[in-house]
Amino acid sequence: MQWKTDIEENVRSGLVELLILQLLSEEDMYGYQIKQELRRRTSDTFVMKEGSLYGPLYRMHSRNLISSHKEPAGEKRIRNYYHIEPAGEEYLAFGKKEIDRVFRGVKELMNWQKKQK
Repeated sequence: MQWKTDIEENVRSGLVELLILQLLSEEDMYGYQIKQELRRRTSDTFVMKEGSLYGPLYRMHSRNLISSHKEPAGEKRIRNYYHIEPAGEEYLAFGKKEIDRVFRGVKELMNWQKKQK
């Protein structure tokens, strides 16, 4: 059913940047590591398709919320690590407050009928 997919995508898309910033607030990470941690720490709720992680990373990088640096990973491999910047920390702090506020409002609305009876 397409509507199920639409709802899932709409709910998740607004949260991905905040979840990535939360991970980066704990330590610098490379793309695959971010993808794995999102999956693991959200109990498979946020499973990123191959390549879909890089859109949010690029957008956050262009808004100076994160930066990146390259580090060797073996003899011939280089990993691009992402780092949260002060603007990203501010964005994350505001985002956490906003999520709490919005989810409280949503929960209140969803339970409204129960309160009225």
